[in-house]
Amino acid sequence: MRRLSRWIQPVPLLAVVLWGGIYPGAKLGLRDIPPLSFTAGRLILATALLLAMAWHRGGRAAGRIEGRVWRSLLLAGLAQTAFQGLLVAGLDRTTASNGAILQATAPLLAAIWVVTAGQDRLGRRQWFGLLAGLAGVALVVGGGGLSLASRYLSGNLLELAAAAAWVWYSLAVEPVVRAIGTLRATALSMALATLFLLPLALPEMRHVAWGQVSGEAWAGLVYGATAGMVVAMSLWGRSIHRLGPRQTMLYTYVEPCSAVVVAALVLGETLGPSQAIGAALAFAGIWLASARFEAPLPPDAEPQLAAAPDG
Repeated sequence: MRRLSRWIQPVPLLAVVLWGGIYPGAKLGLRDIPPLSFTAGRLILATALLLAMAWHRGGRAAGRIEGRVWRSLLLAGLAQTAFQGLLVAGLDRTTASNGAILQATAPLLAAIWVVTAGQDRLGRRQWFGLLAGLAGVALVVGGGGLSLASRYLSGNLLELAAAAAWVWYSLAVEPVVRAIGTLRATALSMALATLFLLPLALPEMRHVAWGQVSGEAWAGLVYGATAGMVVAMSLWGRSIHRLGPRQTMLYTYVEPCSAVVVAALVLGETLGPSQAIGAALAFAGIWLASARFEAPLPPDAEPQLAAAPDG
């Protein structure tokens, strides 16, 4: 049990549990609010809260940002814009199950990227853990698995692109978090995403009958902006700073598990034994893939090096 707790980290786990509520929340919100307006509304509210929190904290948040950090911040803002837009647009064109499975490809995409770029090496145990986690997600979101029906093709492609954008964001924001702190990095990247998306959304937002939006739709939007973005994004940034993008990305496998549980509580959807097995498999995948790849030590290596903490 102690060995398992060593690999299951509470900070990214809480982040993805909170993100799980975004799926049923988006279902409620999209009933009355068009996708682009819903995305922009979430970003505006989340950005306002994050900037207020960063301003209130002061201290490190008031420091000057170097030019090289601005470049990474700009990339993080672009990636966040792409992710938010693609995610909601994809959910509007495909099933929630498809979206959950395709979003869960993010850990695999991240692993492929860091290995291809020569930033890390993975052993067979890590690759097996990644595949096991993805299989667990497929069990969680439903026995039907991924639907490749032609009517879902555009939505499936958008969700896959959203997963790639999420990997892009997690990699781009890491140096920003290191340089200026989690809260400020999250707030500024979200602010840039809002600035990028708002000109595209304003024409649609003007024609939305906001006075006729139901309380449930507003609740979905507010949850997505607060717990689903402000709190979860801050936790995610903290985890990236501590564990690195690849280790943090593994917890994406838990997000569909959380989404299914929240949907059962909020929308009355049912839970089955296969979903419990899938959740257990997702956690097992995280545990397996979290183990670092350990290269053989040279013969003259000091014994204490082998017992050094992972950091």
